[in-house]
Amino acid sequence: MKNPIGFCLTFCALFCLVLAAGLPAQGARGKAELKAGPGSISVDYGRPELKGRDMLAKLEVGKSWRMGSNQATVLTTPVDLAFGGTKLAKGTYSLFLKRETAEAYHLVFNSQTGQWGTQHDAAKDVAAVPMKKETVTTSVEALTIELKAAGKGGTFIMTWGTTMLSADFTLGQ
Repeated sequence: MKNPIGFCLTFCALFCLVLAAGLPAQGARGKAELKAGPGSISVDYGRPELKGRDMLAKLEVGKSWRMGSNQATVLTTPVDLAFGGTKLAKGTYSLFLKRETAEAYHLVFNSQTGQWGTQHDAAKDVAAVPMKKETVTTSVEALTIELKAAGKGGTFIMTWGTTMLSADFTLGQ
């Protein structure tokens, strides 16, 4: 072997490429934030694209979806929140979308975090709140989540395709 260092570098580079090929790709990520109390409410999520599909129509009644792509979507809040009569303690939660009926969806808060988005343990769901469904005129290609200030709290908004789902909340004291 004339050049053991060159061989070693080539081997290491090929080994790293093989390892990287086996890892799931992380697509585009999005982040929504809203100032609240001593910090900010934030949502970190994957932004899948429609690519000519109607993904929400594929979600069967009674089933949940990871509300994003890749790693589970995560909401972190430094203050307690109230979605109507449903209280959510400050903390970090994975978010899922559950289709209740053909036209009704719930935003589901789950205490398990750090998992791949398809790993939903419904036994760890801590709250589910109804979402208002609206149709928008301009189609949104990449899933978009927003937190908008409103009154004494805000609105959680998810838009994808021509569907907009929202849930109003107030900040706890």
